[in-house]
Amino acid sequence: MTSNNLFDDSEDRIFTIMKICELGDEERQENQLPHLHDFYSIIWIQDGQAVHATDFVEYVLEKDSILFVPPGLKHRLVLDQMAGGYSILFNEEFVRYNRKDYTPLKEYDLFNNPEFKSIVKIEESSDKEKLSNLINLMLEEFQRTDDYSQDVVLNLLHLFLLKSIRLFETQYNPLDTKEEDTDNFSIIRFKKLIEDNYRTEKSVSSYADMLSMNPTCLNEIAKKTTGITAGEMIRNRVIEEAKQKLFGTDLNGKEIAYSLGFDDPSYFSRFFKKYTGFTIKDFRDTSRKKYHKI
Repeated sequence: MTSNNLFDDSEDRIFTIMKICELGDEERQENQLPHLHDFYSIIWIQDGQAVHATDFVEYVLEKDSILFVPPGLKHRLVLDQMAGGYSILFNEEFVRYNRKDYTPLKEYDLFNNPEFKSIVKIEESSDKEKLSNLINLMLEEFQRTDDYSQDVVLNLLHLFLLKSIRLFETQYNPLDTKEEDTDNFSIIRFKKLIEDNYRTEKSVSSYADMLSMNPTCLNEIAKKTTGITAGEMIRNRVIEEAKQKLFGTDLNGKEIAYSLGFDDPSYFSRFFKKYTGFTIKDFRDTSRKKYHKI
């Protein structure tokens, strides 16, 4: 989703807000494909509905639902033609701006929870009115861009987030069910750890330590719930990222190897060929030709 930013391109801070109905067809189509952002997203569905999906879960966002998406989470969003509401995009630099007692957003379950399902359902008309008022004030200040608008928007966003966190914790209180003892819960945690660490950690034992279990147990859970071993899950994520970089960037094999945590580019080349059947050059040429990129 694109829109004007509250800051110019030279600044690190990001904040933008827009109405969903203002999204063009191209932006809607792009959101339907798996993608990720380096900023936080808030999507408030006030009319119609949408489908939100990650690698872990898929669910329908009904009317009066607010979705909170953290940076770095691969997802897709399918909006129906009747979908209306608001989209807010911002990064950590903006939320941290001018605040001495700042709590990182990742510490809140609102954006990071074991179920990867960060939704607040607005059930009370009073809550909807209060949150709507905050949105309208943000929109108003977003258009002003004077010496005070950044601070005003920042404080309005903090208030919106705090009210949303309160609703989330009430609706999902607690996120401490016995589900955490299940295989499904463990594999979701494992997938999240892979997403966060695959560039630096590639051994099953490293992830088993993070999960406080032995590698054999982790392999058994992975095989039972996904049909492949824990090692294959890690390797598949590395291969997927390598393919995306080969197709979507002009980085050479050595640069991609280093970006994925390989100290030896030659080993990375053999690794890629072993598990894809293609050399790095052959994959780049074939994939780009297939999708008419060259």
